[in-house]
This record gives sequence, structure tokens and C-alpha cells, in this order.
Amino acid sequence: MRRSFLFCLLALITFPAFSQVKNAEEISARPSVGLVLSGGGAKGFAYIGLLKVIQEAGLPIDYIGGSSIGSIIGGLYALGYSPDTIARLIRSQNWHNLLRDIIDRKYIAFEEKEFGENAIIRLPVRNKKITMSSAMFKGEEINLLLNYYFSPAYNISDFHKLPTPFLCVGTDLLSGEEVILDSGYLPMAIRASMSIPGYFQPTEYGGHYLVDGGVVNNYPVKAVKKMGAEIIVGGDVQSGLYTSREQLTSIMAILDQITSFHRIPANVTGDNLTDLKIKFSLNYGMMDFEAFDSIIAAGERTARQFYPRLKELADSLNAIEYKPLKEYKATPPEKIFINNIRVTGVKHLHAKYLENLLHGKEHSKISLKELESDIHYLKGTGYFENVSYRLENTPEGADLVIDARETGVGELSAGAHYDDNYSVSLTLNAAFRNVLGDNSKLFANMNIGPNPRLRAVYLRGIGRVSAIGISTDMFTFNYDYYDKDKKLSQINYSDYKGSVYFNHNALNSLNLKAGIDYEYFRYKEDYPVDSLITYSGSFLGYGTAFLSLTADTRDRPCFSTSGFHLLFRGEYVVPLSKKVSEDLYNNAAIVFIKYDQNVPLWHRFTFQPGIFAGSILNPDMKPATHHTFLLGGLSAHNYLEQIIPFSGTHFLQEYGYYALVGRAKLQYNVYQKLYVTLRADGGANVTDFGELFKPRSFLFGYGITASYDSFIGPVEVSFMGSNINPNPMLYLNIGFWF
Repeated sequence: MRRSFLFCLLALITFPAFSQVKNAEEISARPSVGLVLSGGGAKGFAYIGLLKVIQEAGLPIDYIGGSSIGSIIGGLYALGYSPDTIARLIRSQNWHNLLRDIIDRKYIAFEEKEFGENAIIRLPVRNKKITMSSAMFKGEEINLLLNYYFSPAYNISDFHKLPTPFLCVGTDLLSGEEVILDSGYLPMAIRASMSIPGYFQPTEYGGHYLVDGGVVNNYPVKAVKKMGAEIIVGGDVQSGLYTSREQLTSIMAILDQITSFHRIPANVTGDNLTDLKIKFSLNYGMMDFEAFDSIIAAGERTARQFYPRLKELADSLNAIEYKPLKEYKATPPEKIFINNIRVTGVKHLHAKYLENLLHGKEHSKISLKELESDIHYLKGTGYFENVSYRLENTPEGADLVIDARETGVGELSAGAHYDDNYSVSLTLNAAFRNVLGDNSKLFANMNIGPNPRLRAVYLRGIGRVSAIGISTDMFTFNYDYYDKDKKLSQINYSDYKGSVYFNHNALNSLNLKAGIDYEYFRYKEDYPVDSLITYSGSFLGYGTAFLSLTADTRDRPCFSTSGFHLLFRGEYVVPLSKKVSEDLYNNAAIVFIKYDQNVPLWHRFTFQPGIFAGSILNPDMKPATHHTFLLGGLSAHNYLEQIIPFSGTHFLQEYGYYALVGRAKLQYNVYQKLYVTLRADGGANVTDFGELFKPRSFLFGYGITASYDSFIGPVEVSFMGSNINPNPMLYLNIGFWF
């Protein structure tokens, strides 16, 4: 006799034992079925196939319990999502960004992009001490995802009242005890159940400090039995203990092994209480979230092997009492009526800062997707360590509670970089927010190497998008001086600059600055060749009034596939040193524009056209060399904004008062993080406007770049040539740009 038939037989046999207290109708009632889903990371996607087969077999589920990924899939099914809808949900996510809390760059404040995208390691500063984060990632994007898809239950605090009664399991990090989560705010209960220790931050919930329930009970059959389930169908994607050192090749594998020791007793108890267990043997790791299609398909293949037993169980139960399947049509509401908005955890930011962002959302219906954008904008300011929201049920709708935790004193970060133009450098960064006044930011950046640089920027907000800025930029670097392709000498250029300006951001993608600079600079030549440079062997003063407009809509700072970067700058420079004669330098008005576009094409190709155009507005004006246009080298970022990268040229090989250069690159994503880029540049950079469009002034460069997008930044090698250098050239770049 099949085991599934025995389930029903055993259930029926138990009924007479209670005949003294139950009437005849109760005795004939069908036994209830509980579904229990274990944790196992991405392998839990296999449960979608199990849910499909359960529905095809016509088996209604009366109770659901799960741990970690089992709590997510089980919770969605308990709420009324169909297996197909859950599969679409999984396929629609960018799992790389979701699991790493990476948000679209459009949400990140402009200054945070400039100073926050070039670090390898980050260390928070709290209570005047350098600390370590409690986890690799905060899990904020997971919070938003769960809030959105579990929003149909925002008004249900007792999980027994869901369409299918539900529970999940967490582990109290302070006591090490199992915590059954069957009431409260459903999205955060599930978030607590899946807080992988070391990967996601622990979750505060119901007076407990919780991590993944799988630490102590990854298969909560006993708890589902206590809910009232008489027959248990279990799904298990656990791998069991690793048995060799060769299998422990990652941090996640080691963490999984450590936590597996503690869950073994609960697994044994769960197995003993399970009537039909479906064990999934999958050749995937717990973090293989991007292999969702393969895991879903493998899960369905395994589940279909159990279809006859599931069908027989369903038929046996229906023979006692027919019970149709529930409707599985859950979907997030388009809008929810919000009564009041409360913000918790904010101490330093002005109330108006948040009021402007949330303006008009009280006493109105709001879109949860728009609310997600608001949360992202808050996160992108850099002022908050954690930002999340929850909905509290009210008779008319819900109250919106924004839970925000402001950052500590700041953070320190570090990176490293090498390229053939600036040589090697260690980059140290510091960011401090709300330290020198509320709604303020202080950034500092130091490059330590043969060509050192120190930058500092202080911004004091005068609203949510405007600020007064004070900055300093001090650097020195060496470059070779050329006559065409002939090296004549080496020059050391040093500059110490201070600036005061008005700063305005629009939608985090457009930045306007207007202000004044004072700089103290010097050119020092190893072998005097140029009388201009020889004369400048001592420091000179320069004043500049400037207006700049920068736009950045790129999807990524490196290896962009969409968006553009634009810089327009107009400046009027005035010599301030008495040593300077009008024959050497004089007042000059200068304008230039840089524009680079990313156009996605077919099959991983991205076309990247660009242009640089600049001019001195009066031919009689002669600014200092660093305010002219300097062409050469392949550095994407430079100490001077007027530098024009150009394939097949030496660093700063050409300079001029009038520049017009176009470029075209074709980037191909060969495989995962490997790229190949074809590049071509053409144009002119001259000291006489009349020469700008003459054939003899035309420069042409070409090259190919092989790149790897590593955790330390791009690793690139370029082979290139040009019509002004007879020999092929090699260019190497390693690490994030400074």
C-alpha cells in the first residue's frame, strides 16, 4: 500500500479516539495539510515547481511554514500569489543589484557619485571610532521588495488570518533561541527570517534581534503541526554538511557550514514529523540567484516525480470531504490611501528637507512604486545608514512610517590605482555628514604616490538641493614636453587652489556651480626649452570666475551601457601676481564642453560617441598653460578638466587655444565582466584658430582595449596608435579612477 494512502488511513484511525467529544460531522472532517519549506538560499526557487505540481494535483494547503527563502516563497503562496506569478516576480529582479543594495545612480546625490564610487573598502566611523559593519549588506533593497509584494496584507497583523495561515522562523541573535513569527508586520517578519548571518544585517522585530531562522530551525515542521496541520508535505533544498575542505571555497559556504551544525536536531525532528517529503538535489549554491530559470526548471522536474503521490493524497482527502483549491490572484495594490506620515530616527536634518520630499502624500492615495523612489532618493543623499518604510493599518487606509537611521560621524574608505599617465597611487577618502553643522557634508580625498593630490569639499545645505560650497584642490604631477613626437623635456606642474561657490543639484543628474577660484601654481622644467615655462619657475597667483554645468545620467561609472556625461564650463581668468607681464599671461575668457553618450545596441554592444570643443574667446588672450586645452593620454579622469584623452598619444602631448575632437568607441561585453572596446579619435588642437580646420592640423588615433570589471575597479590594457606617433603604444590602467 502506498505511503500516501496511509496518510489518510492514519488520519481516519485517529478520529474514533476523540469520538466522546466530537459529533459525527466533526469525525468525518478531512485532515488538514501543512506545507513546510526549508531554507537554502537561491535553491528555494525550486519550490515554484513544487507549488505548480501541488496545484495540478488538486491538493489544497491549509497551513504554511517556512524558514529563510522558504518563508518568502511560502509567504507569497499563503498570501494568494500563484506559482506563475511568483516565477515572474523572480525573473523580473536584478539579483546582483538587489542582494548588494545597489540602487540606480539617478537616485544618488551628485557629490556622493563624485566621491563615493572609487573605493575598495569602507569603514564606518561611529562614536569617534573606526568600526566594522555588522554585515556585508544592509538588505534595504530586499526590504523594499518584500514591502511591495506583501502589501496586500498591510492590514493583517495576525498571520493566521492570511488566505492560508502562515508562520516563519527567526533566530534570536542574543539568546540563540528559535522565535516563531506568526504576527506583526508580515514583510519584516519574512525579512527577519531570511537575514543570512554576516551577509544581511540582523533585523529588530517584536523585541528580538533576529537573524536567519535556518540557524536553529531550517525546517519548522513542529511549529506547523502546532498550528493544526495533521498531514505534512515538506520541501527541502538543504545541501547538508560539506564533507571536504575543497567544498569550503567561499565565505558563504563556510557560514552555511557553521550554521548547519546547529540546525541538525530540528531537521531530525522535522523529518520524523513529515508525511511526504520532497527532497531537491540541486547542483547550485545558495547564492546562485541569477540562475533562477535553471533552478525553477530543475525544481519542477523533481516535483513531477512526486505527482502521483501528491495526486493520490489529494484524491484520498477529497474522498473524505471535497475541498476546492483557493483562488491565487494576489497582486500588489496600485495605490494605498495614506492618512499620516511619521519619520523616525532623524536628528540632524531639517524637517523641511524631508517635508519637501514627502510633500503632498498625506491624506491621499500614493503609489508604492513612487514611494520606493522616494526611499531611494533619501538613501542616495548619503545622510542615512538605513531607510525603510512600513504601513500601519487605520480604518481609512494606512499610516506611513519612515524608519530612518542617520549615518554615524562618517566613513573612511580606500582604493588603489595605477595608470601610465599618473603612475601608482593609494587613494584615501573620508566623508563626514552633519558634523560641521546640520545638513552639511565634508569630503576629503588624498592620492599618495609620485603624483600626489589632496582635495576637500565642504557643502552646507540651504535646502534639499542647493548648498554653499568651499573646496580646496592641491596637487602636483609630472609630464613630458613634446614637439610633435619628439620629447624635449620633463615638466613638473604644481597647483594649490581654493574655491567658493553656489552649488545646485537637479534630480541628482544635473549640477550647477557658480563661484570664484584662487590658485597658486608653478611650472618647473627639468631642461629649459620653452621660455614661457622657464619664466614660470616660481609660483604665480591666478583668479578665476567660473560657471559650470555637469550632467551625468550614466547607468554605471565604468562600462556604462546607457546615459550620458556632459561638462560645460565657462571661466574668466585673471593673473594676480605682479611678476606676470602681459607678454606672458593676461586676462582670458575660456569656454569648453565635453560630451560622452552611451547608446545600447544589439547583443551586449554599446556605441559610445563623444566630443570635446573648446575655445579662447579673444585671440589676443593668453592664459596659463593649464587653462588651455591639453590633448593626450588615455586617462578617463584627470587632475585638470581641460585634458582631452586621445588614443595613440603621449600624456599632454599637444596643447592649444582651440580644440575640436570627436571620438567613437564600440564596447562589447564578451562574457560576464570581460569587455573589449574598439576606439577611434579624430580632431585638432591648435594655437591659431585659422589652423583648426586645415588638413595638416588633423589628428587621428585608434586602438583596442581589453578590460575586466574587477572588485578593485577596471583592469585594462590598450593597444593604440596615431598619425603623430610612428610606433604602436601600450597603455595600462588598474583600479578605480581617483
